[in-house]
Amino acid sequence: MKLQENISRIKEVMGLITEQVNETPLCSSSGCKGKYTGPEFNDAKNHSDIAHQYSNVITKAVAAQLKKLYLAGEYSKVDFGKIKMETLGKGSGNVVFTVDIPFERVNNKCDAMTGFGHSGSWSGIPELTKRKSELIGYKAPGKTENMILGDKLYISPITTTPEGLKEYWIQWKHRDYQSDCENNVNVTPNSEKIVITAKDIEELRENLKKQTQNISIDPTSIEVDMENYQVSFSKGNKKITVISLLFDNKGNMDERLSQIKKSNPTLEVIEKGETNGYQWVLSTI
Repeated sequence: MKLQENISRIKEVMGLITEQVNETPLCSSSGCKGKYTGPEFNDAKNHSDIAHQYSNVITKAVAAQLKKLYLAGEYSKVDFGKIKMETLGKGSGNVVFTVDIPFERVNNKCDAMTGFGHSGSWSGIPELTKRKSELIGYKAPGKTENMILGDKLYISPITTTPEGLKEYWIQWKHRDYQSDCENNVNVTPNSEKIVITAKDIEELRENLKKQTQNISIDPTSIEVDMENYQVSFSKGNKKITVISLLFDNKGNMDERLSQIKKSNPTLEVIEKGETNGYQWVLSTI
């Protein structure tokens, strides 16, 4: 039996399985996990990303399970630090994409989460700013407000597999389930928007350093427009030393970031990107 399992695994990784297997995620009180096996892209011409669409499948399952647990009084949220992704076989025409999203239990119902989504990409940096705007701007038919309680999104650091899949995971308090937690969101919806601009990336780096010394912000409100060298955010309750902008055109940003984290353990990555030939990372310290 073990030999047969190993043979099947080898076939998956070497791209010898051509049919698409889109497993229904398995969910419990401890989390959701699932696996997709099949074509990497729909066709070479349009590069329709079939494999990555499984992220949509798993996030829908997670969102449904969080709501189910909440209604049962088993208040939970996703444990961002323990999410696992694997994408074997990329480049072979077939890929094995596995996802494991664990939950952590919370005591207070207003610390729980009842909404879940993602922003990801195979070929580049996920468009996180665009995705945040889509989520906060969406109003379901018949609704006068969006589904994000207090417009507050809780966003994971970027998760990357060796094969290049990049994902931000996003959770929130769903208004339809947690409206009585409005006062526990700790946001200031009408707070002043702070906008920092510059003529180039070097000047933007210096302006951020000068204008964000020892302030309190809402990290989820940060919007980045690197094409126009602009960063904006709202005041909040997250005390920071400074917002830092790192950039590099040599392709070794991950290594550089790893070294910086050793001397700055409180560093939190907000967003990564690639603009005009250089990689950049925006973080709080």
